[in-house]
Amino acid sequence: MNAFKRALTNIKRQPVKNGVLLFLIVILATALSGAISARQAINNTEESMLLRTPAIATVSLNVVAAAEDAGITIYELGAPPDRPTVEDIFAVGSLPYVRAYDITMSPVLYSRDLEWAIIEIDEEQLPAGVSLRSLESSSFNTGMRNWGSHVEHFVGRGVTNPDLNDIDAGLIELSAGRTFTQSEIDNAEHFVIVSQLFTETNDLYIGATIEFENIVHNTAKMISEGIIFPYKHYHEERFMAAHRVIEFEVIGIFDISREFNYHDNQQTIERFLNADARLQNRIYMPVTVAESILMFTNDGMLSILDEMLELYTHYTAEDLVQEEPWIESIFVLYDPRDLDAFQNAGSELLPGFWEIKSLRNVNSSLISSMDMIREIADFILITTTVATVATLTLIITLLLRDKRHEIGIYMSLGEKKGIVIFQFLTEVIIVSTIAIIVALFIGSGISATISRNLLEQNLIENARQDRSELLVSELVLFHPGGELPIEEALEMHNTSLDATTIFIFISVGTVVILLSTIIPIAYIVKLDPKRILADCAC
Repeated sequence: MNAFKRALTNIKRQPVKNGVLLFLIVILATALSGAISARQAINNTEESMLLRTPAIATVSLNVVAAAEDAGITIYELGAPPDRPTVEDIFAVGSLPYVRAYDITMSPVLYSRDLEWAIIEIDEEQLPAGVSLRSLESSSFNTGMRNWGSHVEHFVGRGVTNPDLNDIDAGLIELSAGRTFTQSEIDNAEHFVIVSQLFTETNDLYIGATIEFENIVHNTAKMISEGIIFPYKHYHEERFMAAHRVIEFEVIGIFDISREFNYHDNQQTIERFLNADARLQNRIYMPVTVAESILMFTNDGMLSILDEMLELYTHYTAEDLVQEEPWIESIFVLYDPRDLDAFQNAGSELLPGFWEIKSLRNVNSSLISSMDMIREIADFILITTTVATVATLTLIITLLLRDKRHEIGIYMSLGEKKGIVIFQFLTEVIIVSTIAIIVALFIGSGISATISRNLLEQNLIENARQDRSELLVSELVLFHPGGELPIEEALEMHNTSLDATTIFIFISVGTVVILLSTIIPIAYIVKLDPKRILADCAC
């Protein structure tokens, strides 16, 4: 009878001992399987989240760190120090992760003739408990006229990239006309690209001419005259520190790529409504034109600076007047999985407390929860591995001690030690393989329930503790797929067995079994068959 058949015979002959070994391995391997399954589920969730997150980032000031460094509160910070220059943005945009980037400026313009484009809300799609009246009366969805102003205000978006980064980022799509040419941007041509809803609201078309007013309002004078609501007097020339009319030609029309979000609570729907309303009324123009508007505004502010400083005593001159126009930036990466690496590399190129901020940041509560579960899984994995090796080593050694007589007989009959080792190793491997297969499914099922519940509880708790990041991030509002709801995060938390999880578990289990047999094998190697038989005879 060869060694393999002897191993099978021994397993059948000693069901109790092998059953105990099987049971112990199942218990220990179940913990290993659960830890590996939970960790792999977290990795899969993180991968899914990254792939879902738009590969978009921008430059942002770490206000908390800047305020702490200055020894003040974030509300006392004032004008952000050491603002990034155009050269800084160019340096970040040159990193290999970046597919496209843009430097933008956002001037405010006014109009007596143009109307604010109002988004129509489908009441039938609103979830229960969401107030249609509240949404319809939102200041962002009604414009300034609804609040008693005689002029409407619009925010321009001066762009450096003639093809519009917002198109590349999937935020909007061109539905008619064209984008800018590099020559038009370089020469500050007065061309604009507006939304389809904006053109329908104001009866515009490709080639139409529209007028905007570049106004600097003397709010100090308004307040000194006891005016409580300044915007109601924005049309009066006596309150204008500077004023001019600018004509533009419409060369392009865009649509918003994503659909309106009806599937959440009142607060979230209001945020999306406000974001969509601002985007529908955004006026794209060459950055050189936007810069001239901002410089005109800056010069107008200089003319009333003393009055403003006397009124707003908590401001400094730098807070009210900027020597250089405020620049913004947006970066589109090749791969969302590069967001972390890009944040680290880009932040090193920026001055002071400025850093790269991506949509990945808004899921910080999810990332924190996943990191916590990963740490627990790692702890269980390491602890269980050590305990399994120690326990199995002891059990297998004890089993072999009981078989010393059998081992002595084999060796005295001339059986090589290598064959004897193979026989008993085969016994352990057969029992362990059965135990590992059983434990794989049990551990996966247990971890699916525990890790999901743990993730859900942490997400809910983190969401209650800190929502500030979600409330202030324009990227979350303007770009689809940024903020990941708890329900979607839990759907992504897939704990089902896949090839990778099975491979890792089998690999870890194999290593654990092999490590557990090192001491028992050494025990067999040191055995002297004559001495064993002599001891047994006594």
